Amino acid sequence: MILEAYIWALSKAVPGARKAGLVHEVAGIAGRFQRWKAAWGNHLNNSRHLIATHILKADPNEPILVLGAGLGLDLPLEALNAHKSGALLCDAVETPSLRKKLRGFDNLSFEAHDLTGLLAQFWDKENCDTITPPRIAPVPLTGYSMVISCNILSQLPLSFANSPPAGDTETRLTVAVQQAHMLALKAMQCPALLITDYERRDTTAGETQLIPSVAPQLLPEKQIAKWDWPVAPIGELAKDREVILKVGAWLLRK
Repeated sequence: MILEAYIWALSKAVPGARKAGLVHEVAGIAGRFQRWKAAWGNHLNNSRHLIATHILKADPNEPILVLGAGLGLDLPLEALNAHKSGALLCDAVETPSLRKKLRGFDNLSFEAHDLTGLLAQFWDKENCDTITPPRIAPVPLTGYSMVISCNILSQLPLSFANSPPAGDTETRLTVAVQQAHMLALKAMQCPALLITDYERRDTTAGETQLIPSVAPQLLPEKQIAKWDWPVAPIGELAKDREVILKVGAWLLRK
């Protein structure tokens, strides 16, 4: 609880992010990581390995762009720093723990960025039903040798909708936000590595629900890797409840 309070108090965030609960969420992730390091290890190692492997093929004369920096747990910071032109890490929340980590890497920088383009207007507007997401997410499209979408696609709509969405309005908003992100990746003038969970297996007292966390029609057909992430082992949410995420990786080439 002390760690979570520290992160909540000292994190910096783009307008609308605190109202949306993103600072609270990232603080919660830090706490869960401390409790479940062993259970999360395979997921974090797989994410770091995939990124480290694929950035070796990126043009060294242009930087890497990382969308979804989070706490930096799933990022191979040493490998990103070793890339000749470095890397820019983006997220709506900048945590004190990530700031501290980046002090040791001269070739890495962070930029607070609303990857949806919706946070400020959504949380400052009374009638949210009239909000329309941008067709393409507002992220830089040129000047990078590779873009990494790192465990963020499924999370982007959660500031505006439940999972699964409650009703048609939330469903439309969820798909639109995720589609805007995918269109941005496809519009990049460089290869894009997408890592995301796409299905949640929620089991309580032996009864299992399978819940898509990404609109299935948005994902490319050919995965380059997949694995399970026990994000909430038994005991985290309840004594008889377990949540496992199915995670996949895709490479979008130019």
